[in-house]
Amino acid sequence: MTRSIMRVRKGSKWRRTPKWATALAALLLGLAWAGGGVASATTHGGHKAAQPKITLPKEPFLGVTVNTSKFKKKPPYTIAFADAGLTNSFLVMEYAEFKWGVGSEHGLVKPIFTNAEATVTKQIGDIDSLLTQHVDAIILNATDASALCPSITKAESQGVPVFVVERAVNCSTYTEFLNDRDDQDGYLQGEFVASRLHGKGNVVVVGGHQGNGATEQEVDAGESVLKHYPGIHILTTIFATYTPSKCEQEMRPVLARYPSIQAIESISGNQGIGCYNAVKQAGRVSQIKAWTGDTANAWMKVVARTHIASDFTPIPVKVAYYAVRQAVKALEGKPIPKDFIVPKPNITSANVQHFARMNYPTGWWYTGGMPCSYTPYCKK
Repeated sequence: MTRSIMRVRKGSKWRRTPKWATALAALLLGLAWAGGGVASATTHGGHKAAQPKITLPKEPFLGVTVNTSKFKKKPPYTIAFADAGLTNSFLVMEYAEFKWGVGSEHGLVKPIFTNAEATVTKQIGDIDSLLTQHVDAIILNATDASALCPSITKAESQGVPVFVVERAVNCSTYTEFLNDRDDQDGYLQGEFVASRLHGKGNVVVVGGHQGNGATEQEVDAGESVLKHYPGIHILTTIFATYTPSKCEQEMRPVLARYPSIQAIESISGNQGIGCYNAVKQAGRVSQIKAWTGDTANAWMKVVARTHIASDFTPIPVKVAYYAVRQAVKALEGKPIPKDFIVPKPNITSANVQHFARMNYPTGWWYTGGMPCSYTPYCKK
């Protein structure tokens, strides 16, 4: 059963192919910031890749264009951000990016923000309330991959375009998915770990929130890669809700239970810092040969200071900035892609010091150029 529309079906047969490196090079080119560097097809995170055993899947709506003429209207536009909730530092930074996006439209956009407090029923109610307020467009960070689909369909049926950001949903009735390719991140994390371990070792996988699209995609993809290596054993998969304290709490009994762990594959650097703290307190940092993370400043600072071997698969907070711009285009009646592929920076253990902000708090994330006036933690 497919749990996310952007995910390859479990049980699919992976084909070995000598063209994988070429496909990966094209993927990384598409993910890099305009004008930024591109990772080598044979390296990722500064380490030579192991011989891959999978073919990266194609996004189902890549190249599909949406005719938005039915949404066209005169400005100003009331654009709502129906957020999952400000429950972690990523979401706080993402909200700041939303405000930057609104400000960049120079008065064209009247914003509304709702906070679902990580509760599915509240988010459904938030969307119902927004529709009664006759908003022109909704940006949605979904609390659940399936439960929000009826709300998305309802909004679209009332002529309100919905822009799903970074967390995939199990329906395609939205106008646009601002896709940061969580599934591709999972594959890259899995291959990095397999490479660092030379195909042999014990791995702990750390997901975020069970049930949301981002966690499902990355965890499933990463595990599907590791299962291609007979010498690699996934000891357990834990869920740390993207928060450092939860990761530290969950990792302590894992360390007590398993005396031999060679890799910690976390889909989030923000929660990964908690796992790292638990490992450090246990005196076992030298045992871990591979870590994975993202552009959370907490994680980038740790890697920059300690030089541990970490892969970086960014989750851009700038997705909310792009969502505002794409919503305005749709309300202007301009064609937009069904899948908007969010650009990502190319970060490795070798260059992370250029992206980390050592004088900023751990709650900061790489912003992609957000002005200081919008950036939390920036000295105004």
